Amino acid sequence: MYSIRDIVTLATLFCSLYFEIFMLLTYLESRKTLYGRVNTPTPSDAQFPGVTIIVPCYNEEKTACKTIESLLHLDYPKDKLHIMAINDGSTDGTALALETYRGHSQIEIIHKENGGKHTVLNIGIARATTDFVGCLDADSYAKPDALMRLMRRFENPLVMAVVPSLHVSDAKTLIQKMQSVEYLIGTFLRSVLGELNALYVTPGPFSIFRKKVFETTGHYKKAHNTEDMEMALRMQSYGLMIASAHDAVVYTSSPRTPKALYRQRVRWVSGFLHNVRDYRHMLFNLRYGHIGGFILPMMLLSTASVTFVVSTFMYDIFHAVQDVIFRFQALGAKMFEWSRPLWNWFFFQTSPVLFASIIIFFVLLGFIIIGTTLSKSKNRLSVFDVACYVSLYSLIAPFWIIRSVANVIFQKQTTWR
Repeated sequence: MYSIRDIVTLATLFCSLYFEIFMLLTYLESRKTLYGRVNTPTPSDAQFPGVTIIVPCYNEEKTACKTIESLLHLDYPKDKLHIMAINDGSTDGTALALETYRGHSQIEIIHKENGGKHTVLNIGIARATTDFVGCLDADSYAKPDALMRLMRRFENPLVMAVVPSLHVSDAKTLIQKMQSVEYLIGTFLRSVLGELNALYVTPGPFSIFRKKVFETTGHYKKAHNTEDMEMALRMQSYGLMIASAHDAVVYTSSPRTPKALYRQRVRWVSGFLHNVRDYRHMLFNLRYGHIGGFILPMMLLSTASVTFVVSTFMYDIFHAVQDVIFRFQALGAKMFEWSRPLWNWFFFQTSPVLFASIIIFFVLLGFIIIGTTLSKSKNRLSVFDVACYVSLYSLIAPFWIIRSVANVIFQKQTTWR
């Protein structure tokens, strides 16, 4: 007889496997289109529209200049590219670093009081005179051909925003290498979600918009410190198309320590849950296509199931420890006596949970390989890095998921720093 936890665990594995197979089949159906875009001929300079790139800077004195230099080295007509570096009341040497670009023909330097990233973006959008506007976080940098590849997607007049392929910059620690694996999976998922018109985030590192998007839907909001998620959900609620350019590679800084990773992911997941609550009218609503009828419900289901399974697992551990203590009090050191067990294939675990987990692992491995191929990533990942991601991430991710759920329940907001 299955317990409630067994039923939930099996249901979770089934939903995970169903989602993975669905994404894999969608990729197989659209792979010719995805790879065909990479070979699209490069347009002439006259065909490139004007673009304004906003660089929000808050205490980024060590990275802001590298970000701006990466923009200046883009393979894009110089007279069509305007860079707007906005200092959001930094307390370090960011303002002085930005002033070295004062007078540059492509760069506009703006200083303002601290108000948050959404205020920086709104100032940049309001001042932009080009038909396209984007953002590049001051801890990220783009490959020279990234903007050109992003702008190719706008040849479709229905596309209102395009997101790039994100990669971890200079991964040194084990935590960063595991994130490198995660970002490759993200490249695959964004590519497929783009084909389904179901992208739910327009990342700060180099997402590009038609300026009329903001004229139609309004400017950025604080949005629980995840304004990039809120903007994507808002666009989806308006029926505006968001595309993915998997060959437009952008490198971004990532947390180096478990504590920093935990804080970042709590902000991300909390923001996602808060924003989905704000846009709950989209849930299970086929009017919004795949994102309302399938993607958002599946993500909420996975969050709820992880919370339940981990909570019951911790409950079982507590009782197991309690049982060990009671047995030790009754038997003393004798309880640790053991004899060498004899191996027999009869005792080999053949539960559906094991087999489902193995299949999920191999499909996930396929996602990593496809993500590497799509983005032509040069990040060298070892089998050890992938193994650590699969094993360790599955152990630590539930902690920030549970904390995020608690934040939503108790109406607690996260902070950037």
